[in-house]
Amino acid sequence: MSSAGALLLAANNAGARVLYLVRADEPTKIADIEWFLYETEPLGVEKQPQRRCAVRITTAIGTQGWADLSDWTFPDEDTAHLIKTFLLGRDAENKDGIWDTLYAEGIAMGPLSAVDIALWDLHGRMAGKPVHALLGTQRQQAKACVTSEFNLGEAQAYADFAVACRDAGVHGCKIHPYIKWDAGTHGAAGAGFPDRDVAAYRAVRQAVGDDFSCMADNYGTYNFDEALRVGRVLDELAFEWYESPLPESDDWLDRYAALARELKTPICAPETAAGSTETRLAWIERKACDICRIDVHLGGFTACMRLARACEAAGIGLELHGLGADAYPHLQLIGATREPLIHYFEMFSLSQEPRVLPGRTTSEPVFDAQGCVAIPQRPGMGIELDWQYILAHRVQ
Repeated sequence: MSSAGALLLAANNAGARVLYLVRADEPTKIADIEWFLYETEPLGVEKQPQRRCAVRITTAIGTQGWADLSDWTFPDEDTAHLIKTFLLGRDAENKDGIWDTLYAEGIAMGPLSAVDIALWDLHGRMAGKPVHALLGTQRQQAKACVTSEFNLGEAQAYADFAVACRDAGVHGCKIHPYIKWDAGTHGAAGAGFPDRDVAAYRAVRQAVGDDFSCMADNYGTYNFDEALRVGRVLDELAFEWYESPLPESDDWLDRYAALARELKTPICAPETAAGSTETRLAWIERKACDICRIDVHLGGFTACMRLARACEAAGIGLELHGLGADAYPHLQLIGATREPLIHYFEMFSLSQEPRVLPGRTTSEPVFDAQGCVAIPQRPGMGIELDWQYILAHRVQ
């Protein structure tokens, strides 16, 4: 036995009790990583079962951390093998080093994100603290804003939605106006309806007055002239930001920068641009956005945290894309930042009824009477999974 000593542990597996020896200086070594693709409740128009991806990382002493994300984060067989081969025996606390190596190896963004979130969750559980406390808690709640659906109806329908948000006590509303559904992943110029959008924006501002925060999100559907024309209306209406008005491929970067120079309303982008932090740092350097945007599917918690620091250094804001089931890691980052950096926690519903999703035992965040969402205080990411459900509905 080394001078560091050893721990004698007992594992109970199907009634068989196994004793094994673990060095006391190796409690954070990764011993296993497991992937679970499982079906949840039927959703959408066609009521087809949706799928989620859960990943679970276990250390040598049995401590576990996990993540639960969209199904496209599930790795193919070769990627899963490569990740496992690299992770086994590594120090789970070396999250930055693991992220950098997996990214350099070209691991797909989805599986990389899942691994990273699970490692942060594990770190928090080992420390007995929420992730935001590991970074230094800056706030205990986040102001909620609620986003509309696209193609909600005529302008009055958007006005009614905005009034409902204001009356519910949340701190803002984001308008998704009119869009052709063939706009593609990164948007497509000519897939929007600028005149109808302007009518909706005017109706919203008139309905809620000057003091309620309103944002516009066009999902990359305008050409430059349309974006500039609509942006000047948003300047007049004092909207808080103008999100993704142009397509978000690299060849539109100069036009984003020109638009940002021309308008008073801050440009919030990119939402859909491929890549992780490096892509968004290029947008910041080119002054193509006044508020940057990312979510945990684009490199996990580490990528979001790094971008938050870069935005803070550049003196610009950051907003987190990704609603509903992927909200917990975003709340952890918000809890570790000050409000001037990340203003809102974005929600898709005005419902204040707690809801527990299939595969979980933790209810989804809701806003309180002050229109705020509490930052989770449970260890790790703050989410508990229902492993019995996940195993019973496992697809792979």
